[in-house]
Amino acid sequence: METTPEGNSLANPFPLDHPQPPKPTGPRPAQVHLQTSAFKPLRMKDMKDLKDHPISNIEWIDVNNLNSNDYNPNCVAKPEMKLLELSLLKQGWVQPIICTKDLTIIDGYHRTWLTKNSQAVRDMTGGLVPVSRLDLSEPERMFLTIRMNRAKGNHVAFKMHEVITQLYQTYGVPKEEIAKNIGANLDEVELLLQENVFQAMDIKNHKYSKAWVPK
Repeated sequence: METTPEGNSLANPFPLDHPQPPKPTGPRPAQVHLQTSAFKPLRMKDMKDLKDHPISNIEWIDVNNLNSNDYNPNCVAKPEMKLLELSLLKQGWVQPIICTKDLTIIDGYHRTWLTKNSQAVRDMTGGLVPVSRLDLSEPERMFLTIRMNRAKGNHVAFKMHEVITQLYQTYGVPKEEIAKNIGANLDEVELLLQENVFQAMDIKNHKYSKAWVPK
């Protein structure tokens, strides 16, 4: 039997001359049940099958096989591109490129561009990029691109006009559905459908408040 340095059994760490703790007497207390009506542990059968999530189906694909889309209203300035490059080089790939089944990019164009044009980024994976493919219609993927850009705070008014006009005129998507899918109201959709957003807002004649003057 193993003992401690003091000679006590590891199974009973109390010294031999130390009084042992009294054994509880009387009825055992009722067990506490953690499961209540307000909280129920999530069961596997209640979960969406994990393999159905796009993140569970990542493919490493040659970057040259990816195709850019012609509607992304997201522009990144040169300093931000350098920062994105640094992030990739320091942390590696932390999220996949989102593409359609035919490898048209929905989200991740700038990471794709960097892999094609930065030798250092390209060398990290031999020109392969992580891709998650989604089976979406043209309007669905346009909506997803806009939502992801808006969530990141990156979209440009004139490009948004082109996309919204295409959704409304080419694909016949109702204005109400456009508003719902891009997180906008009808007034914003109407404004984005204008040929010249800034002209529609009458920027030239807009009365701005007076700026404060430091003393």
